[in-house]
Amino acid sequence: MIQRLALLTALAAILALAGCGGGSDSTPPAPPPPPSASPPPVSIDRIEPLDTATRKRAATSAAPATSLLPAGAVVPQVVLGPWVPAKAALVSGKDRPLQIGWARPVNATAATADLASRLRWARLPDGSQVAALAFSSVGAQALRLGLQVLQLPPGAVLRFYGAPGTPATVWSAEQLAAWQRANMQGGQSPEAARTVWGPDTPGALATLELQLPPGATPADLQLAVPQLSHLTQTVEQAVKALDPNIGDAGACTLDVMCSPQLDTESRAVARILFTDAGSSYLCSGTLLNDTRGSLTPNFLTAAHCINNATSAASLVAYWFFRAAGCNASPTVDQAAVQQAGGARLRFTDSGVDSTLLQLNTPPPANVVFAGSYFGSGVASGTGVVGVSNPSGDLQKYSAGSITGYANCDSTTCIGATVDSGAMWQIGWAQGTTEEGSSGSAIWAQLGGTRYVVGALHGGSASCQNPQGADFFGRFDRAFYRGLGTWLTP
Repeated sequence: MIQRLALLTALAAILALAGCGGGSDSTPPAPPPPPSASPPPVSIDRIEPLDTATRKRAATSAAPATSLLPAGAVVPQVVLGPWVPAKAALVSGKDRPLQIGWARPVNATAATADLASRLRWARLPDGSQVAALAFSSVGAQALRLGLQVLQLPPGAVLRFYGAPGTPATVWSAEQLAAWQRANMQGGQSPEAARTVWGPDTPGALATLELQLPPGATPADLQLAVPQLSHLTQTVEQAVKALDPNIGDAGACTLDVMCSPQLDTESRAVARILFTDAGSSYLCSGTLLNDTRGSLTPNFLTAAHCINNATSAASLVAYWFFRAAGCNASPTVDQAAVQQAGGARLRFTDSGVDSTLLQLNTPPPANVVFAGSYFGSGVASGTGVVGVSNPSGDLQKYSAGSITGYANCDSTTCIGATVDSGAMWQIGWAQGTTEEGSSGSAIWAQLGGTRYVVGALHGGSASCQNPQGADFFGRFDRAFYRGLGTWLTP
């Protein structure tokens, strides 16, 4: 046991010198320290999956929220005009997140006084006050509002929706404050935590509705909207079978709903939307179990997707984003659900292109907390399967095997040995991955159970290049570099 621990410690030190993986050019802020300075136990080599479908939960069937504005209420509008994309060519590739949104400054409401001067308050019968402000970005498929929250009175409510009459997403002041506290625990500064990204709302018009409780006055509210993210794609439209993403994946990709044996893995995967400096991106990720089965929502994705606390705080997860049945696209699974609230950064390492997040809100019922394997029983020749949302499409799967080892930087991957390689090299026999698949897991089957063994970095595999290789950050390397301390509490 002592010899094995010494070997793992020495190996981690060697690998720390080998830079690879995605991520930004700048060094991200260090994540918060793990709960214990001690290394995870080496007497185990795997964590079993946990299927919440076997656990009873209270039924929740609330009616969709709607605006409380009285009839005839005035809703001022901030019009930004048509969005003109930058002339610079977009850099694409699986080693980068799929960009679907671009930052736009909103000078008209960049200061709290500016926003306050535009609001037209109406009093409701219960004594509360309500006002709304709409933002228009011509040509957008969806919008995310970037709020600067300096002060919200207790009991205040924020509603986000698109055109008048559409369903609203509701955030309470208390809920928002809890997320902000969680984000600061995850590494955000108090100043950064004041900037909050709202949910994506469909269409070129986004409405922010504010409700103050009885006894509160507009002077108690200090809020600004200095920027928004102009999205060219939206999940809300997908649920109505209108999403431009539906059908974007290549013809060789395989519908996960046509493989019932992958249902467990499918229910562990989420498509994620996050915003960084006003631009919005899509990646994939996987919910992970811990040794206690504590239902802590630990979530694995790529470091080149999210590697800082601010991006983590903006995360929105879309669970069960898959077809309603085998080849039923564009009809979406009725269980599909959007989960806002952001996440805390727990671990990130560009060397293995892996990030572990902890979601600020629990995932929906019937998800699976995937098992993981970090032992020595996976090697070249081991069969693997992957589940992701390629090109932001409904879930697809791919099947292949480990064909070698590599070390990667942001542009190239170089072959390595089993001892020196931080990445698995994968060859696909069926299906493939695409942009938007970044961060998705591969599973290896040991006995009768599949375990997560890697997270997608990038590669050249595609429908046009089926013999191309993909590269996944090795989960065993990430585990012993520090990720494992969050899964072995």
